[in-house]
Amino acid sequence: MPGTLFRIIDRIERILIGVAAAIMGLLSVLVCWQVFARYVLQNSPIWVEEFSVTAIMWIGLLGAAGAVWTGDHMRLEFVTKKLPKRFGLVLEILIDAAIGWFAAFLLTNGWLLTEATWTSRMSTIPLPLGVTYVVLPIAAAFMIAFAALRVVRNAAEALGTGSPRKEGADAR
Repeated sequence: MPGTLFRIIDRIERILIGVAAAIMGLLSVLVCWQVFARYVLQNSPIWVEEFSVTAIMWIGLLGAAGAVWTGDHMRLEFVTKKLPKRFGLVLEILIDAAIGWFAAFLLTNGWLLTEATWTSRMSTIPLPLGVTYVVLPIAAAFMIAFAALRVVRNAAEALGTGSPRKEGADAR
């Protein structure tokens, strides 16, 4: 069962990264179009800048959520590798717990921000301003789930009940 669960989570992480990559591709095309339109056509679309800000929020936060699962986020890897295996796993558990705690903060405050801005409108795009911020609670929910599953997996490995992972098993 844990193997199946982790394969499902791997798939979810890949979907998150795929969505972030698709948004990044669209953003790249739109920014190139805006530059072309501004300097060649002398008629720049005004909505691209506002879309860009929203897109960057979505790219960064969805990518950060995926990085929690793969362990590609900024962490004390140098220190954990120098420690004995069990102590390194305990430190990894503490790091993932801290990430989960921060993500809980992000979830609650991101939800409040989204609610507060949902009735406002973007100035150049006919969408609620909350669309920019709704990614905060979405990404935070994924971060919490990913961090919690990493804590469980590392705790099982530290207690000797889980199967040891190969080095870099989460990374691509």
